[in-house]
Amino acid sequence: MNEKSFAVAVENTLTELLTRIEERTADVECDLVDSVLTLLLPDGSQIIINRQEAVQQIWLACSDGPARFSAKDDQWLDSQTGENLTTALGRLLSHRLHDPIVLD
Repeated sequence: MNEKSFAVAVENTLTELLTRIEERTADVECDLVDSVLTLLLPDGSQIIINRQEAVQQIWLACSDGPARFSAKDDQWLDSQTGENLTTALGRLLSHRLHDPIVLD
């Protein structure tokens, strides 16, 4: 994937995640600026999702630990576990909010 198509793919993914989160929970404050999606949770913790152009990955950072996602077959998969980005984020939000959140 070239640099431009990577940037477009990441921006589309982050925008879609933002929309899904806003539709499914009012408890999370979301902000998307310069390809950095910041989620502020009710307990004061944050989840930050951003692009890493040098390695063409999306990185997720939170107190539960980091995750790195690479594009494969039109989805973003965790380089360690193979879990889809939307599934991983839904799992994290469900755990933090004590309410099932499905983003897929």
